[in-house]
Amino acid sequence: MRTRIEIVDDRSSSVPSDGGFLKVRRLRMRTHFADGTATEVYAYDVIDRKALDAVVMVLHAHRPEAPADPFICMRTALRPPLALRQQRELPIADPRPDVELWELPAGLIEPHEKGVEGVLACAAREAHEETGFELPPTEFSLLGVPVYLSPGMCGEKIHMVSARIADHRADVRAAGDGVIEANARVEWWPLSECLARAAEGVIEDAKTELALHRFSQRLSRGG
Repeated sequence: MRTRIEIVDDRSSSVPSDGGFLKVRRLRMRTHFADGTATEVYAYDVIDRKALDAVVMVLHAHRPEAPADPFICMRTALRPPLALRQQRELPIADPRPDVELWELPAGLIEPHEKGVEGVLACAAREAHEETGFELPPTEFSLLGVPVYLSPGMCGEKIHMVSARIADHRADVRAAGDGVIEANARVEWWPLSECLARAAEGVIEDAKTELALHRFSQRLSRGG
């Protein structure tokens, strides 16, 4: 049986828009152009949070039988908005409606974690929390420039990094972070399988697919 989410209570109308983890900023804006002209005032809603940016990690391990096709650490992630999506009339029905996604490990960059050093320190901390593997920040390297995921709603940027795990079979335990990460599973898939599953729609997470392709391109260049 699939994992499911029960909505116990909907407090949308009774809790302020800034009373939770995410804040909805309801703004009135005016756009000013370089030629000196400006638009009329318009309303715009923006999603905000204290830790705005995030890091996604390609943790890879040597695969003796296929050195050019390393194992990649994949993790299940519970995504409650997917349960709400199932209640909507969709343009195309989801072939595998679920509330869990296979993703690369990821986490939020805390406000005090500044610069590239802060991103790599966050990656080390989140790798341990999400997978149980302990690595120093110096083991991580950036996978290109960060990207926006949904700039029409949120200013979040995703920073992609990679690091090699010496022994992916080590008996480690992820600490997790509350009920949202309860029962999360970690598996190691060959990179080729990850890319194939992304193409097939088994992996449906955009940041994961992009990071996998960037890592694959780095390998093909001998990086």
